[in-house]
Amino acid sequence: MKENIVLIFLLILVLIMSCTPSPRVIPEREIEMARLDAKYQKIKDFIGEKMYGRGGLEVLTVAYKALQEKKKNNEAGLVGLEDLWAHALQEGAVLFNKPDKLWGKTTAQETSDMLGQTTIGPWQITIWNVKDIYGPPYGVKKEWSNAKVYAWCRERPLVQAKMITDYIQKSYEDYGKRSPYAIQRYFWLEAYVKGEIGQGEWTKSPVAKSPTGRWQDLTPEMKRDTGFYAKQVLLGNKHNPHGLLFWLWVTGDIDAIKETLRTWKHQKKLIWQDGKIVPTDEPGNFAIKPEDVIFCDCHPEFKKALKKIVKQILEEKEE
Repeated sequence: MKENIVLIFLLILVLIMSCTPSPRVIPEREIEMARLDAKYQKIKDFIGEKMYGRGGLEVLTVAYKALQEKKKNNEAGLVGLEDLWAHALQEGAVLFNKPDKLWGKTTAQETSDMLGQTTIGPWQITIWNVKDIYGPPYGVKKEWSNAKVYAWCRERPLVQAKMITDYIQKSYEDYGKRSPYAIQRYFWLEAYVKGEIGQGEWTKSPVAKSPTGRWQDLTPEMKRDTGFYAKQVLLGNKHNPHGLLFWLWVTGDIDAIKETLRTWKHQKKLIWQDGKIVPTDEPGNFAIKPEDVIFCDCHPEFKKALKKIVKQILEEKEE
C-alpha cells in the first residue's frame, strides 16, 4: 500500500512538472537589439539637445535607426552605435548645426581634404566611395553625375548612415574590430601605412594646411607631419575631447574598452609591399599608455577610470 502511494505521488509530480512551462530562451539577436536600444538611450540622455545641438541628436538618431535595421537583418555584427557616433564627431561635428550642410556636400576647400575630394554628410563619405562601392546596393548608379549623387544622398540621411556602417564593418572585417589600422581606414589607410601621413605628434591635425589654400601645393613633408587620425578617434582631440573610449564608458561597456585596448596593445605592424598592405610579425607599438589620456578634462571621473584600465591592460602578462 505504501509503495502504491509513493508511485501515485511520483506520477502526480511528473504531471505537474510536465505542465510547467520551460523558461523562454532569448535569441541572441533579441539580446543584441535590446543592448542597442539601451546604448542609444544612454548616449541620448547624456548629450541631450545642448551638448551637440539638435543636429547632433539628429545624427545620433539616424545612426541608431540605420544600425537597428542592419542588425535586424543580421548585418553589421562588428559595428556598435559608439563607432558610428565617434566617427561622426571626428568628421562632421562642425556640420551638426548647419542644416544646409549637414547631409549635403562639403568641398575640399571647406574640409582641407589633402586629395581635393568633395565629401558628403556628417561622416564625410567620398563621392567615389558612394558611386563605386557603397552606394550601388542602395540604388546609386555609377553613371550618375556627381550632382545627382549629391542630391540623392542629401535626401537620404538613413542611407548615408547605412553606407558608413557598411564601411566600418568592412574595416573591422579586414583589419580587426576597433584596431588602429581599421579606424585609420576611415580616413586614409594606404598613405599612413606608407608613412606619408600621420607621422607627426599624434595630437596634431590629421590634415595638413596648405599655405596657399590649395591642396595641390601641399608638400610631402607637410602631409607627413600630421597627427594620427585613428588615435584621435579613439581618445579624442583638442577640438573633440570625446573619443570612442569615452562613449563606450558612457554606455557602460567596460569590457569593450578593455578589449579595444588589448587590440591596440597586440597589434602587429602592417607594411606596403608589392602594391598592397601586408602583415608582419613586427610589433606595431600602438599600446595606449596613461600619459596618452590627456583629453576630456570636462569629465575627470572618466579620465581617472580610463587611466586605471589602461594601466591594468599594460600590466597584463602575455599568454
